[in-house]
Amino acid sequence: MTKLIRVLFATAVLPGAALAVAGVLEDAWAGRLPDPVATHWSGGPNGHSALGTFTGVALGLGAVAVLLLATSAVTALRRGRPLPRPTVGVGAGFAALPAAVLLSVLVANLDVPDWQAARSGLAVLPFLLGAAILGGIAALVGGLPSPPAPETADRPSVGLRPGERAFWSGRAVNPAMLWALALVPVAIALLPAGLPWQTGVWIAFVGVVVTALTYRLSASVDARGVTIRFGLLGVPWRHFSLEDVREATTRELTTFGDGGLGLRFNPVTGTTAYKVRGGPALVLALANGRTVLVSVDDPETGAGLVNDLLAQRITRID
Repeated sequence: MTKLIRVLFATAVLPGAALAVAGVLEDAWAGRLPDPVATHWSGGPNGHSALGTFTGVALGLGAVAVLLLATSAVTALRRGRPLPRPTVGVGAGFAALPAAVLLSVLVANLDVPDWQAARSGLAVLPFLLGAAILGGIAALVGGLPSPPAPETADRPSVGLRPGERAFWSGRAVNPAMLWALALVPVAIALLPAGLPWQTGVWIAFVGVVVTALTYRLSASVDARGVTIRFGLLGVPWRHFSLEDVREATTRELTTFGDGGLGLRFNPVTGTTAYKVRGGPALVLALANGRTVLVSVDDPETGAGLVNDLLAQRITRID
């Protein structure tokens, strides 16, 4: 199976087949469905739409999603940078979502006298699961590895000599997040009367946890690879062995670029950013064609050590 056929099967055939099945079943069941049909639930049915209108909108949205996904995937493939596997899977799942919603509405309304007698809206759950499974299959079939980018001619180096051991650690802290941590309980206390204290405590707790997990970031490099840690406890964390890294460089990041602060993933470019601030960042070009950005101080030394370790093919400390 060629790459183009794989991409088209994953991004056009699979979600397109789901739309076709939904359309065929709507036509076959038309005589067994009320018109209008229930399309919204809150405990029981509380909203309805004309059967033809709802079907047309659902199939139309699905067709547009399939067209956009397939066009983007084929264009990326022809440019030599195929869409990453997560992008293909998420895209195919979303393209099949209108079909899943339409099928759930048809099943809930099948053989009932009117829309108010429709079955539970929970009928949508198995169809949503089906769309997720379809997305997983699409990711396996149509997700292709990106070719490695050309290596940079002038890579950073720290001059590590053969046989030498070295360790580097860099970190970054966002003081604004610490202020937010301190002010959240005060802000909750000053909210207008009427908010249950349990809700206020819960909001404050969530704010404290999120801040504690994200206000600081650290990265370290040794002969085993690169380790990235978030927050006070160093969790979540990520480790890249030297075999996973092709080269390391540095770049300047803007505060709200690359998706903003926190852990950000761009499914189109395959870039993962670990950020607590703008400024200098360590850039890891991975062997699978993806890129990792880490906003830490003194990234030049970290990048140089990574490159020197790669050049010497050191994979562990004895």
